[in-house]
Amino acid sequence: MRALQSSLGCVEIDAQTPIRELLMGSLGALWTATTGLQAQSAAFENISGNVANSQTTAFKATNTAFSDLIYPPQVSDTVLWRSVLTNNQQGSISNDPVSTHMAIGGEGYFTVEAPSGVSGGGQPTFSTSETTYTRRGDFDLKNGYLVNGAGYYLMGSQIDPVTGAVGSLAPLQFDTSTEVPNLGVLQSLSVSSSGKLQGTYSKGKTVDVASLSIASFAGEGFMKQGSGGTFSPTPQSGPALYVNSGTVVGSALEASNVDIADQMTTMVQAQQAYSACTRVVTASNEMMLTMTSLTI
Repeated sequence: MRALQSSLGCVEIDAQTPIRELLMGSLGALWTATTGLQAQSAAFENISGNVANSQTTAFKATNTAFSDLIYPPQVSDTVLWRSVLTNNQQGSISNDPVSTHMAIGGEGYFTVEAPSGVSGGGQPTFSTSETTYTRRGDFDLKNGYLVNGAGYYLMGSQIDPVTGAVGSLAPLQFDTSTEVPNLGVLQSLSVSSSGKLQGTYSKGKTVDVASLSIASFAGEGFMKQGSGGTFSPTPQSGPALYVNSGTVVGSALEASNVDIADQMTTMVQAQQAYSACTRVVTASNEMMLTMTSLTI
């Protein structure tokens, strides 16, 4: 009797062709169920991350999208999954007592950088840093820089408090020890109603000291999510656009947009789908064991 050797054992190709076809069908069912398990595992990972960050400032939930991979003749072969950012859904904005804390009303992101190193004087350096974007606005003044809770440095265009000259986009740095002519020493920072950073000086004057760069993206949902609530542009999202963005609200923070009830519902659905896939795997394995034993 002629037989075909495979990784699963001997399969008859003459007298028991129907068994061979059933075996191949079981292999297909096993593969389909396995991709389903992988997809639901990805959903669990996203759900757990969302729930863990439900109290993180300006955190944006990540959903999981599923789609069938269909091949002729219209047979569903596997399932495809991908993470879908919901960063276009704004969290609630609430007042905050810290004057350098800020939120964005509407679309847009703060432009931030992580330092590439530290100079000999203990100051951060940004020579090879990558610009990223975030909604997290819990910025505090540290060593002259505005740094958020995830360690990212706020970027903008510095404004000379005396001449009003506007600089180029760079990490914002403020001198809180040197006296400025006719103004005195910088005492505090705040956000104006126009969304600019203002400095209050020891001689009582408050002037603009920086213009914030709020970026928007044409394909916002395709941005790549990074650590610390940051996002990076992709070919699908397009480059950063510094027009028609949202407004900056001072002394305020944006909350996470995670809906715990929605996440729990999604988790139950994922558990049921995962359980169904495991039953298919078990049934397919039992069928293959039975059919391969008939060919021996």
